[in-house]
Amino acid sequence: MPGYGIPSPSSDDRLAAPHEIAVTAGAGDGHRAAARGALWCAWARGHPLAAYVIVAYALSWACWIPLVVNGSVVTLGGSVSQFPGLLGPMVAAFVVTAVTEGRGGVRDLASRMVRWRVPVRWWLFAIGTPLLLLASAGVVTAVGSGRFVPSDFGRMAGLPQWGVVFVWAMFIVVNGLGEETGWRGFAVPALRRRHGLLAASLLLVPLWAGWHLPLFLLLQNYRDLGPVGLPGFLIGLSCGSVLLAWLYESASASVLIVAVWHGTYNLTTATAGGHGTTAAIVSTGVMVLAALIAWRHHHTPGDTP
Repeated sequence: MPGYGIPSPSSDDRLAAPHEIAVTAGAGDGHRAAARGALWCAWARGHPLAAYVIVAYALSWACWIPLVVNGSVVTLGGSVSQFPGLLGPMVAAFVVTAVTEGRGGVRDLASRMVRWRVPVRWWLFAIGTPLLLLASAGVVTAVGSGRFVPSDFGRMAGLPQWGVVFVWAMFIVVNGLGEETGWRGFAVPALRRRHGLLAASLLLVPLWAGWHLPLFLLLQNYRDLGPVGLPGFLIGLSCGSVLLAWLYESASASVLIVAVWHGTYNLTTATAGGHGTTAAIVSTGVMVLAALIAWRHHHTPGDTP
């Protein structure tokens, strides 16, 4: 009824019906979400390493923290597993690569994950050095205590007890590729744009170590370390970071090679058979190798790009 201040239905400023309000609000939420996504993508392109770390932590911790909150502890034969969270770095690497480099970058990363055509010496190194250190530990253990049980290396917290080959495969495929696609396949090249091999390796250590934090509440062998074992963990992680970055670059940027080394190393140290003297000997051997690599690069000019 015009003339009494009541809007006409045909007026341009007529009151919206309830369903129109809902549609408008929904469209507004969609635009805001798209704007936030665009802002995040723009930020990630300018800060790819930071974006990768945030996504890797978010994905892995989303798997682990609920277990911690529920009071779960991953043990041999238990019903919970940490292994799904180990895929977080790999997924994060692909997400951030897709944002920053597009399809070409994703194809390149995927090709490095399965790059097996490298000189044979790197395959021998990736498989042989951890097993050689394990054999040395086995001899020392057998002579010292008389107890060295190979089947114990097929018993890993968070995995079914289906034998050594199964555990080794899970270490390489889930643990190795899950971590190394991110830390060596994405983070190391990002750091290497500005730093030499040793600097990049050591700068990665706090990021890699921080990612492990929930595991100190979730895994029994991490819990057993306690505050006293934390410095040893950080030293071991630093040596591993140097060795793996060197191996990655030496073996034609093959993520697969470093995943094999990582998985084989964890087979010798993280399983039921890899505790005590065995873990100590294998870890010491890795520290010696890392020290030799660091010495060589310190005395080799032209390491920085």
